[in-house]
Amino acid sequence: MTFILKRIIFLLLIFASCFGCKKENHIDTDLLKAKWILSHIQDTKTNVITQYPSDAAKTISIEFSNTSDIISFWGICNGGSGTYTYSSVTGEIKVTDLITTLIGCKYVEWETYTVQNLYYASSYKINGNDLIIYSTGAYNLYFTEN
Repeated sequence: MTFILKRIIFLLLIFASCFGCKKENHIDTDLLKAKWILSHIQDTKTNVITQYPSDAAKTISIEFSNTSDIISFWGICNGGSGTYTYSSVTGEIKVTDLITTLIGCKYVEWETYTVQNLYYASSYKINGNDLIIYSTGAYNLYFTEN
């Protein structure tokens, strides 16, 4: 009887080690599949929302590469790129080494809001066609899928 019980426990342990702790490789295709257009910002202290200027010459957009860890940035008059890491399981995101050109133009401050708060990005959330990047800086960034 003891031999049968030991064999059952042994088989259960093997089964649990093979199937019970299997880790999945998560790729957040929702985050990586699109170019994201900035629609508005939200003050992290007051929660006041400010809409992106409707008369801006161009939109501000970001795109996360699905083949590398590169984030691309296109602004009203500047562009650039950096690196990112993220977890689709925890919603954490971090942007580093974001370098952009420095051309002045109307509404260039919106580029500054975006770039500075990408540096302070802490987490993200996707809801349908909308991406929110939560920041520990001054503004949370709200994007819509292009």
